[in-house]
Amino acid sequence: MPESLFRRPTLAPGYNELVGPDGQVLHHIRFGILNLGAGEEHLLETGGEEAVCVLLAGQCETTLAEGPTWSVGPRPSVFAGKAWAVYFPPDCSATFSTRGSAQLAVARAQGPGGGPAKVVTPEQVTTSERGRDGYVRSVHDILLGADSGAGKLLVGETLNRPGQWSSYPPHRHEEQNPPEEVRLEELYYFKVEPPQGFGFQRLYTDDRSLDEAYVIENDTFVMIPRGYHPVSAAPGYRLYYLWVLAGEGLEMAPRDDPDHHWVLEDD
Repeated sequence: MPESLFRRPTLAPGYNELVGPDGQVLHHIRFGILNLGAGEEHLLETGGEEAVCVLLAGQCETTLAEGPTWSVGPRPSVFAGKAWAVYFPPDCSATFSTRGSAQLAVARAQGPGGGPAKVVTPEQVTTSERGRDGYVRSVHDILLGADSGAGKLLVGETLNRPGQWSSYPPHRHEEQNPPEEVRLEELYYFKVEPPQGFGFQRLYTDDRSLDEAYVIENDTFVMIPRGYHPVSAAPGYRLYYLWVLAGEGLEMAPRDDPDHHWVLEDD
């Protein structure tokens, strides 16, 4: 394992590749942040990968090389409404442009892809309130499951209320043992409101060969190749994370840590 699976990147204008194709930590997922200023453009070419671009803030247009132009947004922030996203299959070329500004997360995975390029609107994002007591959170599914149109990527967002936990009880996607558990690696990209706030994430395995805790701040991210990965938000601060998974299939079949599964039982 590397020294830390936690990253605190410095983001520049244009495209910032945060997880590359070297496969040293994550073998399926590539990830980056695209910052566009007024009048700027960015060409996205997927090659042998599929890609999902999630609008984090702002508004932009996406023009396929041989196809339509789609308006994406507006979205003032990840805390102001559900997501806009664009899915691209392999061997696709598209240009992002904006009159104002926009920030997008770009997740990629090697593979055959699923269906054709498409826009996912906020109305198409499935939302659910999960948990109780001290682990209440909102989960937004952007692309999830066999009917999502993706070939390998599972993408969504979770919003913690102040002082609340999520990814709780702690769960993992480590072993390929369907239907009980499906092997998927994962990445969490965080935002905090107000932005000076913080939260925590623990990442650990049953045998504690991996057992680390990270201070989560705005625009940090954690790579999760294995292990349980609960998250908490500090009181007074809302915490958001974009989650990206890829691996052995499109099923979301996590395994709860048996030591903590009891919290789901009725009193």
